[in-house]
Amino acid sequence: MVGRRELEDWLNEFLQVDQISDFIPNGLQIEGSDQIEKLVTAVSINLEVIEAAVREGAQAIMVHHGLFWKNDEPTIRGYRKERFRLLMTHDISLFTYHLPLDFHAEIGHNRLILQGLGAEVAEEPEDRKRIGLTGLFHQPVPFEGLIERINRLLGTEAHYFRYGKDAISSMFVISGGGRNELERVLTLDVDAYLTGDARESTKYIAQEAGINYIYAGHYNTEKLGIIELGKRIEKKFAVQVRFVDVENPL
Repeated sequence: MVGRRELEDWLNEFLQVDQISDFIPNGLQIEGSDQIEKLVTAVSINLEVIEAAVREGAQAIMVHHGLFWKNDEPTIRGYRKERFRLLMTHDISLFTYHLPLDFHAEIGHNRLILQGLGAEVAEEPEDRKRIGLTGLFHQPVPFEGLIERINRLLGTEAHYFRYGKDAISSMFVISGGGRNELERVLTLDVDAYLTGDARESTKYIAQEAGINYIYAGHYNTEKLGIIELGKRIEKKFAVQVRFVDVENPL
């Protein structure tokens, strides 16, 4: 068991929340029970995750995508009302960590993806680390083999525009919504770009620029960090942690 405030303080320090500007309020978004024995983690808050927390008897939920976003509808009604009702009725706290988790030097999504694919993470300038990482393969990986590794690691079926090299020695990764970063990636001289999504124009740009563009889902490319954060909490505190995997193809 851990106190809610103690857990909040540790998370905010570990993830360096105060050092990162974001689109959402990071940290505690909904205050629940003072003590936490069980914690549910998930990529995004939704009714299915909250209902799973209720069934588990969890006192807290921790997600990557929380309830409050800049420019969101401020009125609590409809589906928002039901989410709030369940959280408040069952005294469940909600913790949210967005960019602090994306950018983390140890458990950021991009780093964990590259490590999971067997790539060495290249050292890059601090400003670039915040918006993606480059991975280097000591032995070039056939494109088909890379897709197999991605699918196995992320539990997904990646889509791609294959217009680059057949053997991949280097790859840039931005988890989640990296579709708008393609122009910058083209200046990095990498063999492939892995992100979560694509635009209608992505195919044409990838084809004309001669790059392998792989998109494996916003959701699936952002599972590893929140799972690892849950493991760190379970190891440090006497708390049971369960990751709720809500299938999402996007």
